Amino acid sequence: MKKNILFAVIIFILGVLVALAPYSFAKVCEVGEKVMKCHWTARIELFLGIAIAALALLKFISSNAKFQLGVNVGIAVNALGVILAPTVLIGVCAMSKMHCHSVTRPVWLVFGILLLVAVSLQTVLLWKKR
Repeated sequence: MKKNILFAVIIFILGVLVALAPYSFAKVCEVGEKVMKCHWTARIELFLGIAIAALALLKFISSNAKFQLGVNVGIAVNALGVILAPTVLIGVCAMSKMHCHSVTRPVWLVFGILLLVAVSLQTVLLWKKR
């Protein structure tokens, strides 16, 4: 039970960080005459971060292992989206010196990987419990 709460808190914090990163500590390009790809990636990451945080809140509802595993699947799919949006699906600015390319994209990749690691670890622990 305590492990489920710990994982829920970690996943919630990571989800909030994914959502807030491009608007706070890992800013993307300003919207000017031309809207850059990183702007659209930031919007998708905002949605994915909010979805991950909402799914983490669902983890507080029940300690049932099957429910937790189902929520973990949803979090894992969204975490894959966090990784794929700035790399494959939309991308960020092409210039490697741009802040969104050198800072924001790696931040999202780290958060996505941490989310997958947390969900995978909890899934293994829940699977053993069954």
